[in-house]
Amino acid sequence: MEPIDYLRTVTRRWLVILVLGVVGVAAAWAYAATLPVMYQSRSSVFVTSQRGETTNELVQGSTFTQNLVESYAQLATMPAVLDPVIEDLGLDTTARALASRVTAETPLNTVIIEITVADRSATDAAVIADAITDSLATTVQNLAPKGPNDAPSITMETVSTAQVAKNPSSPNVPFILVTGLLAGLALGVVYALGRELLDTRVREDKDLARVTDTPLIGKVGLKRRTDPAGLVMRAMPRSSLAEDYRRICANLEFIDVDNRPRIVVVTSPLPQDGKSTTAANLALAMAERYPRVLLIDADLRRPSLADMCGIEGELGLTTVLVGACTRSEAITVWANALHVLPAGALPPNPGQLLGSTAMHDLVKQLSAEYDFIVIDSPPLLPASDALGLAHVSDGAIVVARFNSTRRQKLASTLESLEAVNARVLGIVLNQVRDRRSEAYYGAQLPPEEAPAEPAAATRRKAPAGRSRAESALVRLRDGLRSRST
Repeated sequence: MEPIDYLRTVTRRWLVILVLGVVGVAAAWAYAATLPVMYQSRSSVFVTSQRGETTNELVQGSTFTQNLVESYAQLATMPAVLDPVIEDLGLDTTARALASRVTAETPLNTVIIEITVADRSATDAAVIADAITDSLATTVQNLAPKGPNDAPSITMETVSTAQVAKNPSSPNVPFILVTGLLAGLALGVVYALGRELLDTRVREDKDLARVTDTPLIGKVGLKRRTDPAGLVMRAMPRSSLAEDYRRICANLEFIDVDNRPRIVVVTSPLPQDGKSTTAANLALAMAERYPRVLLIDADLRRPSLADMCGIEGELGLTTVLVGACTRSEAITVWANALHVLPAGALPPNPGQLLGSTAMHDLVKQLSAEYDFIVIDSPPLLPASDALGLAHVSDGAIVVARFNSTRRQKLASTLESLEAVNARVLGIVLNQVRDRRSEAYYGAQLPPEEAPAEPAAATRRKAPAGRSRAESALVRLRDGLRSRST
């Protein structure tokens, strides 16, 4: 990952990072609430030496005192000093427990000892600090060697008595809260980066580059709520989404100028990737370029184009393949003079039917009548029906759904097509959440009026009556049985 990728990851998952930051603050607050409130008081003593009267003797005495100050500071936390304090003040504690709340320090190059005591009571902290100072002076006086006239060679004078603290010294709530916030944010960033590294959903061009060298021939934005069917080429022909499909058509024109594809199969790794919507809009966009364009619904497992286009679907591809009706009877002239061949009745063996010689002959005949043919096929991973269609077309377009399709699934789809020597024309990334193109194209367009409803879709000599549809289903079943025998 490049630095810009880290930044995008953090900005994309900012909500998770923020939530973990808040959780960190809450946890820090709860932790701080469990800590006892402590007060600190400090007293200071000055250590002097009584040795010598000459300058040389005084210098030696000062050096001697500095060498002993560190030892005296350690003595302040020992039972020899603390036991008398506990006894005099009547404290309900031990020397070891009291020592954990006492700190004795000596500033550098000084003969001063600073004694700090922490206690839950501010008054007790000050009283104990002064008591330890007095006990230390007495203990040192008893331990220090005697001088002339049996006078102590080391004396301690209190230079600063302990003051009762007004504010607690701990817990440091602001520091704890800031630490919790930073820890939560750091955990959020680590979580976001970890999810990004483990997340294999396709979002950008570089995600496709990790899987295949197949070109990305187009990106399509989010489907509008005002167009549930997703037919933006019909409902909003001047929108940025419609321009996305026109751009795909233009890219198809330049894939192979000398051998321009005229029959394309649109498939996807899994259902709900948007292949049928892509196929329908692609056909509508091609209908703006060519006078005769045909859209075929070859998804014989879950056909959707008939409902999407609002046309009858009883007669269609399957009924034509088994000879239950003619091509002209099954094909409907729809919007923008686009011809649509729905799926027809659902067969029990769609894969066998799509890979049959009849399907090959039908596509060959239709290619002589139409300038461009778009075939909506089933998704590849649940079923292999689309592999048979790849050989009757000039290539396949694979639709991947933004932030949904996994790289492994896309790779398996492409490998399946390559295994049968099918030509993959390109990849279309669908439902892309990127509003930059919308801002560039859509903001300059005036509001569109709802397109006038075209005349009812017409079927060439479409047979009327329910009995004809039922007879077609019967002939379809009979034809399939005869083929299987």
